[in-house]
Amino acid sequence: MVLTKIWLIPIFYGFCAISATATKYFFVSLLKKYPHILPFLASRDASLFGECVFAHFVSYSAFLLMLIAYIRHRQTVEYYSHRLCWENSMWRVMSTVIAGVGFFTALCITVIAHCEDPELAVVHEWADTVAFAAGLLYAWAQAVLTWSLVPRMCTLRVCVFRFMIVLVESVAFVFYRFVKDDEKLSPPWLLEASLWIIAICFHIFIITFFIELRFSYLHSPKVAFVRAEETDRVPILQRNEEDEMNNDS
Repeated sequence: MVLTKIWLIPIFYGFCAISATATKYFFVSLLKKYPHILPFLASRDASLFGECVFAHFVSYSAFLLMLIAYIRHRQTVEYYSHRLCWENSMWRVMSTVIAGVGFFTALCITVIAHCEDPELAVVHEWADTVAFAAGLLYAWAQAVLTWSLVPRMCTLRVCVFRFMIVLVESVAFVFYRFVKDDEKLSPPWLLEASLWIIAICFHIFIITFFIELRFSYLHSPKVAFVRAEETDRVPILQRNEEDEMNNDS
């Protein structure tokens, strides 16, 4: 079985992320009477049902983010190593490390989703900060790797667009980190706007991966069953190696 629509995975990620934001908007802004134009995205003052729905959508988006990080790594390896026959050098190490950063970002996002209780405010705040930082690092690393590997899997225009997104996200993140504890430097609505910018920029960056994935596909795993009398109590890998040696001879 061949999966030819994997470009839909970033689209599904965007749907889950936007649904989580809409859930927070509905249960916090509309029901709790917060300002409608700029709702409190970081607020945990929502109903129990609203927090459950929010946690589910965030968990789905975290799972899809982990899947996207793995697919991006495999796509890079398949294109440059198998298609272009490049040697496995620093570019493959960097791709592997970037995939690990994506996995770690997804893990932190799940912690954010399941630590909405006010008693876990410290854990939520730390996970929130680490997730933003790791997501920003993942976005920068992906943008640099995609731009530096030539021939590129996307056009130069797409690379420039991604750099612009990451740059805006970086400015918003630095601003939020430096002034969030000082009410004199920034009003609450401006801090809230910086959170919105960080989240929206990261979501848009991940969604843009569908551009490269339009020309990719995946094979489903294959499972081979061997009868007990056929194995002769010899491991399958060892038997395959022996068969290859006999064929070479």
